[in-house]
Amino acid sequence: MEQEHVGQLKDEPKFCQSCGMPMPTEDLLGTNKEGQKIEDYCVYCYEDGAFKQPDITLQEMADICTGYLVQEGMDEAVARKLLAEQLPHLKRWRGVASSPSMN
Repeated sequence: MEQEHVGQLKDEPKFCQSCGMPMPTEDLLGTNKEGQKIEDYCVYCYEDGAFKQPDITLQEMADICTGYLVQEGMDEAVARKLLAEQLPHLKRWRGVASSPSMN
């Protein structure tokens, strides 16, 4: 049944609930302890049922993601603003006290 649900990714793109990266294909999905693909987190953030960087802060994640967005051609100020608005609402960061800085 889980495989059927994963197959729906083609119709409904998912976003990593840690970094916000789009996950349009199954190869970008993280894995649970059993090695099965999960839809909540990407392969870069989550593997074998655990976060790859368990102690990373929301601000550190925003800084890393800003770098990737800038590499893709986005203005840094725009990237920081977007991440400050979006990251705190993702599953991993809900309830975390501080939002990332836009500076």
